[in-house]
Amino acid sequence: MSNVFSLASGGGRSNADAVRVPKTSELVAKQIRNAIIRGELNDGDTLPAESHLISEFEVSRPTIREAIRILESEGLVTVARGARGGARISSPNYEMIERAAGITLQAQRVTIGDLYEMRTLIEPPAARLVAERNSEVAVPILRKFIEEEMAQIKERFAVSLLIAEFHRLLMELSGNKTLNVFSEALRALVDGHLSLSTRRRQEADVEFSQRQLRFGLKSHSRLVDLIEAKDGPGTEAHWRAHMVAAGEVWLAETGPETVVELLD
Repeated sequence: MSNVFSLASGGGRSNADAVRVPKTSELVAKQIRNAIIRGELNDGDTLPAESHLISEFEVSRPTIREAIRILESEGLVTVARGARGGARISSPNYEMIERAAGITLQAQRVTIGDLYEMRTLIEPPAARLVAERNSEVAVPILRKFIEEEMAQIKERFAVSLLIAEFHRLLMELSGNKTLNVFSEALRALVDGHLSLSTRRRQEADVEFSQRQLRFGLKSHSRLVDLIEAKDGPGTEAHWRAHMVAAGEVWLAETGPETVVELLD
């Protein structure tokens, strides 16, 4: 543990940078945070006792407790109270950014239309990346997933969640990790939107709804054909048209001005 943490600054700061001097507790939290990110502390590991940390960092007990509170608020540490309590490491995961993104967007009163517009802007180029970079890997995965969608087509809620998963899978297969993080951050909001739309369509004509779903899944298959052909421009154009057409369906029941909800 003695090699993991260090309060050394690693270099001086210019006057322009020295706007605010971090509190000692923030510096301690930073060192532990960095150790988690680097994999030097793993998910489920228990932090040393307070007395060890006090000696390691040469700081006071209140400083250590404040540092732990900072990490706990970030979701990087969970603290169990009581005789057998202690602080355990929680490695960064997608649930953390999903929750943070959902709360932030809801607090800013972001609408479902705004959310869907952003997805329409980023998903078609991501689909193009799949075709141009990852066709051989992506095609069998996506074809198998479409089979699952078709098998659930008569179960409205189940298929709506599978459709959302297809979109996320496409982003993941693009190979761009930043795009995938954005996709995962929006998971709860996208699922919530499709579920809300599905609930409001329960009284709609079942046969018509089935035709719409089959048309949409046929478009999924066409997308995979284009990816298999490694047709980047064609893939992007097709998925943009699909997103626009699908948006007319999915936004019809909720309305584009509906504010996204996560906390209810």
